[in-house]
Amino acid sequence: MGPARAIADLLAHGRGRVLLFCWLGWVFDFHDLILFSFVKRSVAADLVLGDDAIAWIEGAGLFASALGAVLFGRVADRIGRRRAMTASIAVYSAGALLTAAAGDGWLLLAARTLTGLGVGGEWGIGHAVVAETFAGRDRDRAHGLLQAGSPIAMALAAVTGLFVAPHVGWRWVFAASALPAALVFAARWAMPGPDRAPVPTAHGSGLRALLAPRHRRATLVLFAILLLHMTGFWCVYAELPAALMRDLHVSPTAAGTFQLAVNGVHVAADVAFGWLAARAGRRRMFVLFCAWFALAQLLLAWFWGDLARDFVTFTAAAAAMGVGAGTWSCFGALFGVHYPPALRATAASLLYSVARGAQLFAKPLLAALAAAFGGMQPALWVGAGCALGSALLLRALPRAPAE
Repeated sequence: MGPARAIADLLAHGRGRVLLFCWLGWVFDFHDLILFSFVKRSVAADLVLGDDAIAWIEGAGLFASALGAVLFGRVADRIGRRRAMTASIAVYSAGALLTAAAGDGWLLLAARTLTGLGVGGEWGIGHAVVAETFAGRDRDRAHGLLQAGSPIAMALAAVTGLFVAPHVGWRWVFAASALPAALVFAARWAMPGPDRAPVPTAHGSGLRALLAPRHRRATLVLFAILLLHMTGFWCVYAELPAALMRDLHVSPTAAGTFQLAVNGVHVAADVAFGWLAARAGRRRMFVLFCAWFALAQLLLAWFWGDLARDFVTFTAAAAAMGVGAGTWSCFGALFGVHYPPALRATAASLLYSVARGAQLFAKPLLAALAAAFGGMQPALWVGAGCALGSALLLRALPRAPAE
């Protein structure tokens, strides 16, 4: 079967519109969250905020996403996927609009917290829907396509924050980020029929069910791996554009071009991971991609000074690092096989977003390390350690019957 036929079969029988809706929700969700990383210097200058205040505001948005995951994951498993997803889209869009209107640090903190609340549930609900819409090898491929929305969201945020915002101002780009609220009206087209919640499990729902003997080991191991992955991402990927402008004094336009190159590779890596996992096994691919990611970061840290003098080579090296980031496509499939339908959205949303919320403490620490060492090298060492730790921890994850 050729690639075109495989994709056509994958998206047939209404599955394509379900995947598209989940994909758009995730792209605009993540775009709203990470856009702040690209414009925070302008925000800080306009609102007269220091680097430490901005770090805590950014961290608060990440922490709020964990609270949003608890809320929207439970809603999805108790009253239905469609209602939970549309509510989360409406909340993070409102947060973006309030960010645009913020007049001081406290109002900005409230706006970014609201954004985080809405962002929290989107990833887990989307992957739960994909797990229930696709089966067999198609599930890995669909999770890979959905996860590819992440680097596309980062590229879109880079274009918005580094190319558009300098001309129209950061307030206007956040106001425009509220427009995805219109997706709410497409929900019934994308996910037709009754919005029923899954049948509850014998162990109940929520955190208690996730820590029941049947699921406890998988829950703890998956959370530990996600925590390492999330720390590596926010230490490295989310900081690179600001570090380039701060440490290497590149222009916003050059930083935006850099981000587009890196995320173009990341999109291909996410999609490729799904197809490779379907053929060779997701665990084997996860370890290989983690090893690549770690090695690339170690080399980038080791040759940081030399690469900094040649921005084109630096961009190529960082883009090569993006191949290893395809591991993010593995998580949706792992949640799909390790949890029953009545726990899927809760598990994915809660564990993913609590790991992201823990970055409330990592962000200020990273800012302090960057100031102490005068560059990105410490973050790259941390990122490499997180990737290798993730590969080792995967060995402790029990095999699900569907694997």
